[in-house]
Amino acid sequence: MKFSVFIFSIVLLFSCNSHIFKSSSNSEFADTNETKIIRCKELKIFTRYQTPVNYNRNKDLSSFAKWLNDISLKNSKIPVYTFDEIRKPNPNIYVGVLDLDQPKKNVQFNANAIIRLRLEYFYQNKKYNEMDKMANIETKPTPYTKFAKGDLSKATFDSYLIYYLENTTSNTIKQLLKPIQFENIEIGDVFFQTGNIRNHAVIIIDMAKDANGNKIFILAQGYYPSQDIQILVNPSNDNISPWYEAKTGILFTPEWRFSTSDVMRFK
Repeated sequence: MKFSVFIFSIVLLFSCNSHIFKSSSNSEFADTNETKIIRCKELKIFTRYQTPVNYNRNKDLSSFAKWLNDISLKNSKIPVYTFDEIRKPNPNIYVGVLDLDQPKKNVQFNANAIIRLRLEYFYQNKKYNEMDKMANIETKPTPYTKFAKGDLSKATFDSYLIYYLENTTSNTIKQLLKPIQFENIEIGDVFFQTGNIRNHAVIIIDMAKDANGNKIFILAQGYYPSQDIQILVNPSNDNISPWYEAKTGILFTPEWRFSTSDVMRFK
């Protein structure tokens, strides 16, 4: 056991230290001076992940975007665990884990993880009426305030989270989202797709752009079975990973392939 933990720590350390700008004749981000992108010791998204040269974060963010951007990260040596405390294989596909306790049932999987973030945002900001609006879906879950009966404790919210996610389907997720134009993406937008077996979604959790308006973004996801929400690497461009370039077409993530036409926004 100790040996396996040691090996896993080495893998995480390597992945954390290997994401640097690399010289490449094919990349507009090429830099003859290798510059570290990831600061492993930092515990906030906007301090752990540095932007490429000439790219800057937008400080004028929506409330939801600010909340997402301010979620704390776990220590970089801590891996992703499933709901039943099994370590997720392939640690090289992610470079960070959101510091959010996950439900003790198999409910925070795939696109459900994105819905969890939305519910968590409303709860932490005491927007209980907005949480109630999320009950206006075809499965007709009990609204949060009716479920809580005046008990607004974290324990009651955690119970409601499990209850709500158990009543979530591909159709109900679609009812909470609306399509947008890819060029208008911002933090908090979601790439959502329904597969043959299950749906999946990733959420834009950070974004930056250059003086010409070119955007790059960072993605977070949950996966199956229910597990910690993680920050994804960019498997297509290690020069800027975990950042993704906002280019129209196919969006390759480590465990799913999306189209940029799959982008949606919470209503």
